[in-house]
Amino acid sequence: MYADRHRETVLLLPWLDTQSGALVRAIVAILASHYPDLLAVILFGSIARHEDRPLTDPQPSDVDLLAIFDTDEDPTRLPRGLDITHPIGLARNQHLDTPREVQVMFASRTLHEWDATFVASVAHDGLLLWARGPLPQPLNALRHTSDIRHHDSRSR
Repeated sequence: MYADRHRETVLLLPWLDTQSGALVRAIVAILASHYPDLLAVILFGSIARHEDRPLTDPQPSDVDLLAIFDTDEDPTRLPRGLDITHPIGLARNQHLDTPREVQVMFASRTLHEWDATFVASVAHDGLLLWARGPLPQPLNALRHTSDIRHHDSRSR
């Protein structure tokens, strides 16, 4: 049912600016250290697809992350949702110079919180930044950032 992944390192994304990359790594690290039921963190959206608006744009693209927890419950329900967002805020406070917003969304291992179109989009375009356990079946074909050989030479 689940693909077995065990990669507990967050690698640099060569096309993401240094400050935003540092915030992404800090968020993943703090979630991983505080929540043993964190299964994976996936980068999705325009940054993952290399379709992002550059930092020179008045409205540069944000960074979209999906954190998947090993639970059947919706991880955003109170009080757990507040408990999860607090350490993310601590990480953000350490990286106030980040030029891109970093958005973190949450899911259970069943992904029942999200519609099939969203899940299919993440499965198609997403990049696995971090994992410590099996991924839900719809996401088992995700590429890990360590598998990426492409370097985007656009200025960030």
